[in-house]
Amino acid sequence: MAVNSMMDEPAPDRSATPKALIDFEVTAIEVGASWNLAEQWTQPDGSIEEYVIRDELTQVNVTFTQVGTSSQPAYAEAWMQVWHPIGFLIEEHYVNMTLSGLQSTTESFYYTPDAAHSAVDDDGYLYGGIIVRGVIDGGLADDNEDNNELDREIPVAVWNDPMENGFCGDVDGDQVIDCPNLLNANEPTWAGIGYDADGTLSSDPDYYGHWRMDNASSSVEDRHWRVSRPGADYASNRHDRLWWGWFTSFDTCEDPGHGLNFGTLDSSISGVYGNNFCKIRIRSFDFISMQLVTHAWGEMAAGDDMRIEADAGGGSLEYYDYSAQNISKNHADWTQLVWNMTDIHPNADYTMAFLFDSNSSFANQGIHLDSFLLFGFERVAEYVLEADCDDPLPNAYMVVPDDSRPPSLYCQIKNKGYVDITLRLYTEVSNMTWMNGFPLRIDSNNMFDHDNYVVTEVIHALETMDTWFNLSIPAGASVEELNWFVGINDGTTNLSKVNIDLPVSVIAAYSASLIQVPLANPAAVLYPGTNGSVSMTLRNTGNQIATWNLGATFGDNRWAAENLAWHDSDGTLVTSLEMDITDEFELTALVTAPYDITPGTYSITLLANGRAPANFVADWTIYIEVPVHHDLVLVPEVTEIMAPADGFLRLVEIMMVNNGNSEEAFDLSILSDWKLGLSLNAEQSLGIDPFGGDGTVMLLLPMPYGTANETYEIFVLAGSQDGSGYQSSVRLLLTVPVTNLVEVEDLDMLQEVFRGGDDARTVNWEITNNGNVNDAFTIGFETSHPDVWVQADGLTNGRTPYIAPGSSLNLTVRYAFGDNAFGDRDITLIATSVEAADDGLVVTGSGTAEFQVGNQGWIGLVPNNSPLTITESGDDYALVFTVTNRHPTDDQLLRADIDRNSDIFFNIFDARVHQDDRDFVLPSQESRSITVFLTVSEDNLNNLVENEMSFDITLEVDGDVDKASSNATVVMVKPVPVDDGPDVEEYAWLTGNILFVLIGLGVIVAVLVVSFRVYKTATAPLEEISTLDTYEMTVDGSGWDGPEKEIPDAPMLPADDEVANSMYG
Repeated sequence: MAVNSMMDEPAPDRSATPKALIDFEVTAIEVGASWNLAEQWTQPDGSIEEYVIRDELTQVNVTFTQVGTSSQPAYAEAWMQVWHPIGFLIEEHYVNMTLSGLQSTTESFYYTPDAAHSAVDDDGYLYGGIIVRGVIDGGLADDNEDNNELDREIPVAVWNDPMENGFCGDVDGDQVIDCPNLLNANEPTWAGIGYDADGTLSSDPDYYGHWRMDNASSSVEDRHWRVSRPGADYASNRHDRLWWGWFTSFDTCEDPGHGLNFGTLDSSISGVYGNNFCKIRIRSFDFISMQLVTHAWGEMAAGDDMRIEADAGGGSLEYYDYSAQNISKNHADWTQLVWNMTDIHPNADYTMAFLFDSNSSFANQGIHLDSFLLFGFERVAEYVLEADCDDPLPNAYMVVPDDSRPPSLYCQIKNKGYVDITLRLYTEVSNMTWMNGFPLRIDSNNMFDHDNYVVTEVIHALETMDTWFNLSIPAGASVEELNWFVGINDGTTNLSKVNIDLPVSVIAAYSASLIQVPLANPAAVLYPGTNGSVSMTLRNTGNQIATWNLGATFGDNRWAAENLAWHDSDGTLVTSLEMDITDEFELTALVTAPYDITPGTYSITLLANGRAPANFVADWTIYIEVPVHHDLVLVPEVTEIMAPADGFLRLVEIMMVNNGNSEEAFDLSILSDWKLGLSLNAEQSLGIDPFGGDGTVMLLLPMPYGTANETYEIFVLAGSQDGSGYQSSVRLLLTVPVTNLVEVEDLDMLQEVFRGGDDARTVNWEITNNGNVNDAFTIGFETSHPDVWVQADGLTNGRTPYIAPGSSLNLTVRYAFGDNAFGDRDITLIATSVEAADDGLVVTGSGTAEFQVGNQGWIGLVPNNSPLTITESGDDYALVFTVTNRHPTDDQLLRADIDRNSDIFFNIFDARVHQDDRDFVLPSQESRSITVFLTVSEDNLNNLVENEMSFDITLEVDGDVDKASSNATVVMVKPVPVDDGPDVEEYAWLTGNILFVLIGLGVIVAVLVVSFRVYKTATAPLEEISTLDTYEMTVDGSGWDGPEKEIPDAPMLPADDEVANSMYG
């Protein structure tokens, strides 16, 4: 971007030396003439800046003066030049003159600028422009050369339109066109057009729109533009545009000569005006910057807009809104407005139009517009380079052969032009033999080309490229003087832009190069105590004969001189070499890693030290990688184990010894038969120190029940956690012998309360063979009290059937409690292994069942109306009991019923518990009544043995945690009492019984006599049947007559019914 014109520079002292006889100077440069005055711009500080318009002819006047004191005429030559600010000469005019002291002459030339160069900054200052330069040369006689040159910048605007020329319709309908202009083809002008809200052209009378010209109080010249007639408000619901373009008689919109290039033909506007209309298109890419200057006053009503639009098409629209600007509202008080268009549509072209947009609400006279002035920096094809090179010496480079840090010329190459360019860079030296093996290097913005001839990538306008020209000095270069050339040429024409010639001196020097061949990183991978070879090349790169001592330095103090040895190409151990100029030897560095070295990458600097007078040291750093050396040894305290499968845990300690070179942690695992259930006390080890550090892990052998009798392999694995896949293992043997074990379950029967004297009940008692062979068990019982009765069913000679390992048998056990049993009772079942007994061992298992017998006190039950006396028949006699839940916290589900074993049931018709009292939930610490209804018939009372009899009736209440019963007394009275005395019926009953007994005894005696006689008369002994082989079933329909004579399965016995014989049966 051009430098802002407001940055003041020191004015040169142009005053003549008082004693100068001949002193030519360039006195003034003026622009314009009476026939074509330069345009004027008022700067914010009140000063006037003249400018011209692109493509308009301009007269330039340059005044030359001989300001010396000599009265003798003196000859001088002068040039009037036009320079572009980029730095190239546009045109030049030569003149000569002969002037005496204080005489002057004004020379003129005509110039038509073909490229704009001007800009308005944010503060409103106009700057930029072409440079008009006057130069005079008075020869050797000129005593003062400081005033022989004068420059003046003249801004060149893109376009200046006072907006005097335009076309519109009869806006106010007075039959007079409101834009009184004659049509001139191919001249830029303004054309109004009316649009509806949907973007289509309006119909008559609005198809011209409401833009009109006003010839009063204009800012520039006579006319300006407005959207309302004088004294009236603008129309509502208008969307009118004032387009910038030109009318043409052709069907194309090529540039007819106005210099604004081709446009776009608009058929809609052409149809309205009856002539082809071309919209002007501004090419943003042809300009570095652009500003539009217009004048305005007035205001728009709320909701209405006036703006100028830059439309690139495709919905890409930029605009400047006059309605939003702070402009004067006073009549004819024009406000100058600047729209910076530099960044709009940077890579496109666009049309321009003023838009008047109103709604249906408020209105006023609107904003007035005048003047259309464009400033810009226009791109030109020519360019100039500015190469700022860092020449550190300067201009004298003293170098040594094979310099490891050769000279480098750093240049900042600036494209001062306004177009994008490419360049051709080259560098070389006068001794071309240097270029044979080591071409010079160039580093630029081309990342893919670095030799001594490079074509750059694009350098954008006004941008700078960093470039390095690098000088390479070959090994063994002779002492000499030569030149280093640097050239910068145009990328298209290859014309030279910049040339630099630098002298270079090669001095005597000792130097050598020590290089690894081939290159490798790391140079070697060595485990502790191992060695490896690194191939090296030693070359005498200096221009002197020298002797070189071989050695090395180490980056880690665990490495020492004994870890490195040098060998020549024959394998001979060497410590030094004498070398001529450019001599080269192939060497081998034999590197041995220390035994106690930990993993890592270690640097070793290989050295070739010059022996005096050579004071140069050649070095090369190699890197030796020592990887992790894995060597873990697992040492168990025992490798062969014998343990029965008895469920008891065994522990085996395993020591882990790390003989590797790195502290390591390991993932621990086991490989074995899953049925062993083996585990380790840790799945991972902690870090174990290298070089013999150790840790321990415990192998856990749970010896689960039923593990088969055999020998098992067990592998304990330790895998490195570093991801290398290293794994170490150890093998152990586990032998499991024959194991006899039995388990008898414990039964918790405390969830139910049992009543003494009840019938025997059954329970299934599980016996499990936890051994690893089939086994049978002898069953025995122990009880806590003698009032407990127990018996097992299904035994053979007191033994169970054989049970497979891990299987169980549900043994049916019957139990009962005595009538007076009360409290806690225990039954212990003892199972003894039969197989172990055969081996002389005693293996038993036992399980205990716990019971609660009798009332536990959680239920209180008492009769309320005992005794109850019944003297006549009825079905509503009621015995009332009170039941209480004495449990401190829990509610109880209670069930009530009558004990039917009482004698009262022989003397009454029925007794029953009220249906609402049979099942109920009684909350903790609460009570309720239970009613028992008795039904007594007339016959029941009449048949009483005695005149008055007493009976007990028992109410039983069962709960979840207790059982309770309570007796109530019922007294029954015979309606008609019987007096005391002989009872005829009783005597008759007694006599009948005695006769029946006597007859029975007689029958028995007769049978015995007959049997004895048969026995006495028998003639053969009784036949003994010892086999059933000849027995044949003769009972028909028995079901035994199938084809295979199978014996059918017997039906299930009641004792085998598990549900019926359970505690809930």
